[in-house]
Amino acid sequence: MIARVARVAGSERTPVMTAPSDLSRSEPVLVPRRTSGWGRRVRWGRRVVQAAGVALIGWQVVRSLLGQESAAEGLCPFGGFETLWTLVTTGQYVKHAHPASLVLAVTVLVLAVAARGFFCGWLCAFGSLQEWVHSAGQAVTDRVPPLRRLRRAMSRPRFARRWQQVDRALRWGRWVVLAWALIGAALTGTMVIREADPWAALVSVAEFELNLGFAVLLATFVLALFVERPFCRYACPLGAVQGLTARISPVAVQRDADTCLGCDVCNKACPMAIPVNTRTRVTDTSCTGCLECVAACPSKPALDVTFAVPTITSRS
Repeated sequence: MIARVARVAGSERTPVMTAPSDLSRSEPVLVPRRTSGWGRRVRWGRRVVQAAGVALIGWQVVRSLLGQESAAEGLCPFGGFETLWTLVTTGQYVKHAHPASLVLAVTVLVLAVAARGFFCGWLCAFGSLQEWVHSAGQAVTDRVPPLRRLRRAMSRPRFARRWQQVDRALRWGRWVVLAWALIGAALTGTMVIREADPWAALVSVAEFELNLGFAVLLATFVLALFVERPFCRYACPLGAVQGLTARISPVAVQRDADTCLGCDVCNKACPMAIPVNTRTRVTDTSCTGCLECVAACPSKPALDVTFAVPTITSRS
């Protein structure tokens, strides 16, 4: 590898590694800096939308606690996907599925085509709560020296490589859960995933029923202290459905290798740990469309949201 020097306008020179075939472009490259205000606006906008989603679910939970009719469970679209799949395969409806979930299921499909992972990254209350728990865990870790030292040890290359291997293997869990949920619903006509669904446990948390769903919910939040969006990464069937549908979306984050500074900031910003700086176009099925990578990138032309003819890849 040969070192090339790229420069962000108004900043110090930053070394970038380029392939030997790029020797003809070894001269310094001046790229415009992305304004920090743009990133702040994107983050604040997403936080406001996320907070509104969590507040809506919280209000439904309070209504349930007060003995009023609540539509909180109907605000999860996966029951709609189970019903649609069962209706197509068996001609029957899934029991216990809320009518609103059918509408939301169609809405999620439309959003997946129009804006890739927008629902997961901006609207899903459960995903937002996982992010907030992780942020709280990071804040605590920063203030407790033993935990801070442990985090530094876990970030060493040897441990990081092993964790990446484990992480890649665990990501297959989404597809396993999706297959179980759809096949089970088609065979039994019921929402087989409901007993283990952390969403169902979350919206009925006021009842404080100790069951498998509550155990999964608790385990998710504990794991979220150390891993961002663990349920989204490893077990969410809705995210798997959205990721498959997003394959035909023309919208995605595009990376320009010529203006990429190789700083790894985008990777660290991604809550789903996608190696953005190795992609030409971020079409991973786990992408939540949060735009955190774009907001964090200091080089304005290096990352941007673009429209292009979709292609099928094997990335997950």
